[in-house]
Amino acid sequence: MASKLIRACVAVAVSGVVVMLGLSGGGTAAAAPSPTPAATVVGGCDGAKLVQPRTLSSIFCADAGVIVTDVTWLAWTDAFAVGFGTENRKLCEPSCAAGKVAKYPVGIWLFAPKKGAFTQVSLYSSITGPPETYQLTGSVR
Repeated sequence: MASKLIRACVAVAVSGVVVMLGLSGGGTAAAAPSPTPAATVVGGCDGAKLVQPRTLSSIFCADAGVIVTDVTWLAWTDAFAVGFGTENRKLCEPSCAAGKVAKYPVGIWLFAPKKGAFTQVSLYSSITGPPETYQLTGSVR
């Protein structure tokens, strides 16, 4: 149930961005130029250039404290990317090495591209609370 709610909220957010940016088409029937594929990437923990990865592991490369798996991307542009997946968060009780991993549905917003790579991620795990925003720690070679 929560997973469907997160997906619905992300879809509404994407729709709002599409309307704000005027990407809905509308207007006269002029020939549109061919779309250019987005070139902005996510830097992987190993330096790989990742486009629409199914796993987002570069939130905390040092300890893999938060990893998002089973990612479905709804939009991927040079300015932002939005999608949803499953957050896997280390609980660190009694210690990070011995603690369990909690899994939650999560919305994902990648933004703040610099030199062709996204540098920030916001994770939306609840519609009632604010998102958690992190600096991506992966790099691009």
